[in-house]
Amino acid sequence: MSRPASVQHLDLCRLAAEIASDEAPLNAGEQYEALVLVSGRAFLRTGEGEAEIELEPGQILLGTSAVPELRYSSDSELWSVLVPESILREACSECGWLQLAECVRFNRSPCSRDELDHLITLLRLVASEGASGAVRAQLFMHYAHAIANKLLFTLQRNQPTSQICGQVRLFERLERHIEARIQQDISVEQLAQFAGLSQRSLYQVFKDQARMSPRSYIRRKKLEHVYATLMDPAVRVASVTAVALDYGFTHLGRFAELYKSSFGVLPSESLKARPPGK
Repeated sequence: MSRPASVQHLDLCRLAAEIASDEAPLNAGEQYEALVLVSGRAFLRTGEGEAEIELEPGQILLGTSAVPELRYSSDSELWSVLVPESILREACSECGWLQLAECVRFNRSPCSRDELDHLITLLRLVASEGASGAVRAQLFMHYAHAIANKLLFTLQRNQPTSQICGQVRLFERLERHIEARIQQDISVEQLAQFAGLSQRSLYQVFKDQARMSPRSYIRRKKLEHVYATLMDPAVRVASVTAVALDYGFTHLGRFAELYKSSFGVLPSESLKARPPGK
């Protein structure tokens, strides 16, 4: 469905305009919208022909009025929070974060249930105070800054979705490149050259996408191939040593340690435990 099943609204821009005095009107600037997914699923399409990104409860999407249309599951619950640009920029300055760009941003990993509950409690409190019409300017600014800080804290390690999707596609290319050369000696320098990146940028891609360094990722993939070979009854195996050497493991003692830490058994035990061939 194209609309969420339930939406709660908090318009900090309207409240800011209502409490601003004629003598000192608030220079709110542009209006930002934060969409906080409380339950269900949402699906974000970042461009024509691109795969949709699935958002989970605890994920927040922040952008200007040009926020793209989302699809929602039938059990979705959402908070829509309109925030003055001036308040978000003040929060950025106070916390030392980069200033907001004109793009849609969202947190790659959902915030924890406790963090989400705390944010929702704060949104409900401010919405209730705003509806009563008794909110004071000083209290409102305190609440507004608290909301801005919570939103930005969740998004502080974020990237524009166009960059994220580009990074995902690049990492998929790197995965295929590694897979095609899994029995070769693959260096970080070669990977960086293939990707057209500096080694530092390459490390960042692997940190974001695989939560490990390029060397650790290549080693893990090689170990997975060794494991699959030792366990596959259709593959003829001369010895564990022969398979290890095929995948570039020349230090056999270290190889056995890595294998056991990864799969819980020694490589010789995997070979003995392989199912009988047909």
